[in-house]
Amino acid sequence: MNPGPPDLLTLPVHPAAPTATKICAVMVVYNPDSMLEENIRALLTEVSRLIVVDNRSEPSNRSVTSALAAALNFDVIWNKENAGLAAALNTGIRRALLNDDYAWIATFDQDSRVSAGFREAMLAAYDSCPFREEVALVGPRHVLSSGRPAEKPTHGDPTPLFEEITVTLQSGSLVSSSALRNADLFDESFFIDYVDFEFCLRLRKRGFRIIEATRALLFHRVGTPTIHALFNKTCVVFNHSPVRRYYAARNRLRVYARYLFSDPRWIGHDAWSWFKEIIKLALFEEDRLKKLAYMVRGAWDALRGRSGVYGGSSSRRG
Repeated sequence: MNPGPPDLLTLPVHPAAPTATKICAVMVVYNPDSMLEENIRALLTEVSRLIVVDNRSEPSNRSVTSALAAALNFDVIWNKENAGLAAALNTGIRRALLNDDYAWIATFDQDSRVSAGFREAMLAAYDSCPFREEVALVGPRHVLSSGRPAEKPTHGDPTPLFEEITVTLQSGSLVSSSALRNADLFDESFFIDYVDFEFCLRLRKRGFRIIEATRALLFHRVGTPTIHALFNKTCVVFNHSPVRRYYAARNRLRVYARYLFSDPRWIGHDAWSWFKEIIKLALFEEDRLKKLAYMVRGAWDALRGRSGVYGGSSSRRG
């Protein structure tokens, strides 16, 4: 039985307009903060249906999510354990795929907020793409909590409406339902971190293509960002926890091993980004020695073929 609802804001929610192209969104939540309601309200105006997967939050957080679901009319799947981001996404996607009406499945983190006109911009990018029959995934342009775009900034009205990319973050991405039915879902052995990049590289290896909708902005909070000066320039440091550093190091190397020959250019670029990230960590972050030690352990576990949850029973998948 769901817990009773606490007081909620009374802002109206306007359902997305009926359209031939229906989108079902899947959002994973784990002990969300007070921004969850705002993010969900914004999302409900852009999609036909929302499925929230709660990854075993604390009871007080589950109570809030339950109340929001009753007030705003979305579905919730209550996981009995936190099996990781990939497993939670797959749970929601499988529920969405039971209905053949949805051409696209959109995946979201709890700390992402869509901009106005998000859906229109995403579908316009796809419709304008001359090779759209090969496109399995449309990503938005991510604007990180520091205010900086994750990739290249947009100046004015970009032309064309899309650009082809190699990988993108999973939050805000539209994934073709037909592609999901003909390919494996997210790799649950990754637990968290590089779940999305591995999925993108796997799609590309199978002959699919990925595009970014340059006018669809997704405001996305990553870590606890701080800004520092380095060589007369400013840089953003995201201050991830030691355990997140472990997962990122382990899963990065697992991805490199899998896709070295299919996407060597991207792997080289990402390895260079990782090197710069380590320099910033060593210069500016707290608990740097502990975080570096966790990264070494993650790299060692990758070499030993270990995966799954940190500190738990590990599988040995390639």
